[in-house]
Amino acid sequence: MSRVQRAALAAALLTFVLVDASPASAAPLFKAPFPCGQRWTYDHHSAEVRQALDFVRTDGTTNGTPQVATAAGVAHRLSQPGGAGNYISIDHGGGWTTYHFHLSAYSVPDGAYVQQGQQIGITGSTGNSSGPHLHYEQLFNGVGQVISINGASLAPYPGQYNQKFLVSDNCGQGSGPGDRYLAGSPTDFNGDGKDDIVTFTRGTLNDVYAATSTGTSFTGTSVKWNDFFGLTGETLLTGDFNGDGKDDVVTFTGGSLGDVYVALSTGTAFAGAAKWHDWFAPNAEVPAVGDVNGDGKDDIVTFTHDAAGDVYVALSTGTGFGPGVKWHEYFSIPGEHPAVGDVDGDGKADIITFTQGPASASDVIVALSDGTSFGAPQKWHDLFAVGAELPRVGDINGDGKADIVTFTCDADADVYAAVSTGTSFAGTTVKWNDFFCLPGEFPYLGDFNGDGKDDIIVFTKGTTNDVYVGLSTGTSFAGGVKWHDFFGLTGETTL
Repeated sequence: MSRVQRAALAAALLTFVLVDASPASAAPLFKAPFPCGQRWTYDHHSAEVRQALDFVRTDGTTNGTPQVATAAGVAHRLSQPGGAGNYISIDHGGGWTTYHFHLSAYSVPDGAYVQQGQQIGITGSTGNSSGPHLHYEQLFNGVGQVISINGASLAPYPGQYNQKFLVSDNCGQGSGPGDRYLAGSPTDFNGDGKDDIVTFTRGTLNDVYAATSTGTSFTGTSVKWNDFFGLTGETLLTGDFNGDGKDDVVTFTGGSLGDVYVALSTGTAFAGAAKWHDWFAPNAEVPAVGDVNGDGKDDIVTFTHDAAGDVYVALSTGTGFGPGVKWHEYFSIPGEHPAVGDVDGDGKADIITFTQGPASASDVIVALSDGTSFGAPQKWHDLFAVGAELPRVGDINGDGKADIVTFTCDADADVYAAVSTGTSFAGTTVKWNDFFCLPGEFPYLGDFNGDGKDDIIVFTKGTTNDVYVGLSTGTSFAGGVKWHDFFGLTGETTL
């Protein structure tokens, strides 16, 4: 798809949003309120409000499971201690609203625009609740409707669990607990100094495909580097965990297992998965990757992303990860976007959080690594990555310090950047590209031509599955150029 065609698509998307729809035809195509591939059972009891359904996981791990938006819309954080507890209301337009009750934590700021499949909260048992479950409603003009998933009614409702079941095909990029927070990780799989691309199919196949950079394009359409890695619901990242100069792949199972598996790169494939840790980033914690002690091997970090806001680190030994140790006790609470990067250029990766509130509360907070812990939080920027924008971290001007980038990923498709001075991020409304990443596409960063400056990349997904790159000049990103015409399908995790 050309830049002109993509612009036309953006205009069409905006037109679609602005068109008034009749009530009967305005219902979005709702998908399941829980992550892709999971199987839940549901019931409706006599005391239930409106036309609600209660869902629980069939494997017994309901508590702590992410909840996801069943359709795109504007999310609002609400609370009713004696009833719904902590809950999210999503306005889908056209009079349609959905409710998610009894959350233990929120995952998006109030007023954020969310995509279908994006994580919005964590299942819990707040308010008037007999135990952890997912209470879900669909309303039209404030009146409860019989719940429909993929256009099919779930009526007649069962009166108890384990009579009817639903498997989710809500397979947006956020199908793993941490997938909403993929802020950056290195992807030079063959060690030639140029970042490559990888896609994890998940689903029933769990294949891993890679396409390596030539400096002007990505080569390889169906080159399988591993045939079983990264199950549905897991969080996938990349990093050089054994320090050999080639980036490897890692998966965090999350949930009640909390295992961490690594598949090392040989330069032409990823070896079989090996367990490197048996209790790290459990439940819905948000994992990340970076060399936090500066020894040349990437380590793993997890943000509990709850009211406690703890941050744990497990250092790489080259063949495994050591014990999880708390490096910070209050950083990146629910609704914020955590990340890792070497922002002061000392060779040790630091932690960053984007508060992602409205324009009046979109701060960027940094805690620097001293090699054994993260220091006190410092505000490095007071207006960046507003609301539902997608922030990323990378060295875009090649000075050895990680900078910050945010993608609006809307019809404007703007890209803003703020560069690190070593003590703060400079630039508030500095636009580095004015058309890159449309709604539903997935942006990332990487040094794809090997010049020492991180570039921008977008996976279009959808019907085209193209990959565009905008090379960094050090002060801006060039226009998007197609580097691959079929890579990273909808529902896959692309890095």
